[in-house]
Amino acid sequence: MHYNGPIVRPQTDADSVFIEVTVGCTHNSCTFCNFYDGYPFHVAPIKQIEEDLFEVKNQYPKAKKFWANGGNPYALNTEKLEEIGKLFQKHFPDGRISTYARVDDLNRKSVEDMTRLKEAGFVDIVVGFETGDDKALEYVNKGYTSEDVLSGCKKLEEAGVDYRMIFLGGLSGRDNGEEAAKKTANVLNQLHPYIMYLNSVSILPGTKLYQDWETGIFKEAGEHENIMEFVTMLEHMKNEIMIFAAPNTTPFSFFVDLQPNKEELLRQMCQYAQRLDDGREEKIEKGRQKRDYV
Repeated sequence: MHYNGPIVRPQTDADSVFIEVTVGCTHNSCTFCNFYDGYPFHVAPIKQIEEDLFEVKNQYPKAKKFWANGGNPYALNTEKLEEIGKLFQKHFPDGRISTYARVDDLNRKSVEDMTRLKEAGFVDIVVGFETGDDKALEYVNKGYTSEDVLSGCKKLEEAGVDYRMIFLGGLSGRDNGEEAAKKTANVLNQLHPYIMYLNSVSILPGTKLYQDWETGIFKEAGEHENIMEFVTMLEHMKNEIMIFAAPNTTPFSFFVDLQPNKEELLRQMCQYAQRLDDGREEKIEKGRQKRDYV
């Protein structure tokens, strides 16, 4: 197998076969991210992709779940992605391809393009929209607005493509979590992703956000505010959706159908927030100051 860059995928795709389709991210300018530093965006050669599929076929001939690896393979033009998808289908006719897309990748494609790609096997798209707060999106240089999120995802829906979304709490900074949560819920209530991943931003050394944090330009929200941002957002969400959280990015671990379980879920999250007395909050804050998770 060929892997020329980091493998970054949702936790729920750990059981997929990873096939390198692209390396790096076309944007690679979000101020909080350093995942693809040192890996300029490029496309894996068709010969390489087919060699990897042959290897998988020898080892796992009944594989059906594939992760097209790369920062945002959906950025490729429709013809190229269709060629890649048909190569997957040649070797694994029943295979389903999941992959990452940026919001601007979606808005560069038509509904007809997305329908063609769905027929070529790209049936499940993961969108890192991060937040519905336009000020935060601009500050971290995502390169799109909440209106762009709506227009891109609605095209996926029109094409009948399943999709998931990634939320990144804390991007709006201290004292802005509640407002950001309501804005995000407003965006999500107009869409129909089948899963949302609940995450908190990590301030990683070497990023622009880290520099802003060091100099005091970016004021990081505390643990209590981060939890209450989750609570407020989920409380205001009306759509049917599965919510996934893992302890590597939040204090919680769950994968639940939101609406039937909302009351109990919010109760437990609020209980956790209430247990954050001054001493415990201060201890967590000191750990963050040292960036002990790095």
